[in-house]
Amino acid sequence: MLTKKCIVCDNSNLKRIIELGFHPLADTFLNKEQLLLPLNTYPLNCLLCKNCGHVQNEYFTPGDERYVESNYSYTSFNSEAAKKHWLEFFDSVSKYTHVEPTDHIIEFGSNDGYLLTHFKKKRIEVTGIDPSPVMVREARKIGVDSIEGFVGKDTIATAVRKKGMAKIIIGNNVVNHIENLKEAMSGIKSGLKNDGYFIFEVPSLKATVGKYLFDMVFHEHISTFSVRSADTMLKRYGLYITHVESINYHGGSLRIISTPDASAYNASLVKKHVEAEESMKIFNQKTYVAFMAKIIKDKNDVLAKVYSLKKKGKKIAAIGAGARSNTLLNFYRLDNTVIEFVSDASKHKIGKYTPGSLIPIKNDASLQAEDIDVALITAWNIGKYLTEKIRKINDTIEFIVPGEKDLL
Repeated sequence: MLTKKCIVCDNSNLKRIIELGFHPLADTFLNKEQLLLPLNTYPLNCLLCKNCGHVQNEYFTPGDERYVESNYSYTSFNSEAAKKHWLEFFDSVSKYTHVEPTDHIIEFGSNDGYLLTHFKKKRIEVTGIDPSPVMVREARKIGVDSIEGFVGKDTIATAVRKKGMAKIIIGNNVVNHIENLKEAMSGIKSGLKNDGYFIFEVPSLKATVGKYLFDMVFHEHISTFSVRSADTMLKRYGLYITHVESINYHGGSLRIISTPDASAYNASLVKKHVEAEESMKIFNQKTYVAFMAKIIKDKNDVLAKVYSLKKKGKKIAAIGAGARSNTLLNFYRLDNTVIEFVSDASKHKIGKYTPGSLIPIKNDASLQAEDIDVALITAWNIGKYLTEKIRKINDTIEFIVPGEKDLL
């Protein structure tokens, strides 16, 4: 579905700023039988709202296709870096909100339930909401009560009927996946105590632009939020920012805490962040002309290096079978004729194939077993962790980091 209005402010003054061509769904990994079936691809472009500064995809793909039909495979504990992050989130949020055992926490986009287990260990009532039947089953296996469905008035009401109004509602790296923000935000507001908190993390537009993180754009990521657009969205539904901070997760994200209590609104902190965004000109169309030029140059530089190495007979593998990796592989047009395989640690991905590029996914040990010479770091956001891990497996391997990004 082509979008004609901003999903945050409902304005129709939208300008196309990013064009990445046609892509399959980035978090859809294929089994062997699916290699013989047609694969849907959709235009992957982004629009800038000239009214509120929100950035969103130009084409929305069906939610059921993204999360239900595809056997969605991202898991919360997919790496040590992710687990460390969620433990820090738990500690920080627990202290900020003074959550107690009598409280109820709802997390939507709860995935395999990993984050909620930290609260459950403190005997706090928890409920997960997730549209993926695969992830709901995984969460229930570890004892996290979960509702299958998208966040909205109905699923929130079901959680509230079972365990009461929520002291905290969490939506990490999922608010940016939602096209119907009215349904989602109305549901969140209806299930939250007056002194409760809605807390979420999303990839930051400021970081995406400043670090040229084009691979954070994919169909599952419908939105890329700034503090300005997040503030606009929250106020529209009667929620007010009390705290916001920039964090390094996913290469650069925002952690935002809000409440129904308007008197708690931290106007000075919001103003500080918005002014920093404006100083980087991320609401200016001209900024994205330079953005596109830079990522195309990086693409050409990487391809020149890759094909030079292939000409010398080098074997190249990609590291990290993530959604962002698929954006990069498909934008660069790197496929199984160039890349031997993609290595990953997830049991949900090993043995499958990347969408579009059709590269087999194997375990990390294959980097040694198959004598790989060069590793293309596609999951650069955890690149430091990965390079250290890979060197223990294959200490002669050479690395290519697209865009010469600093490994975080």
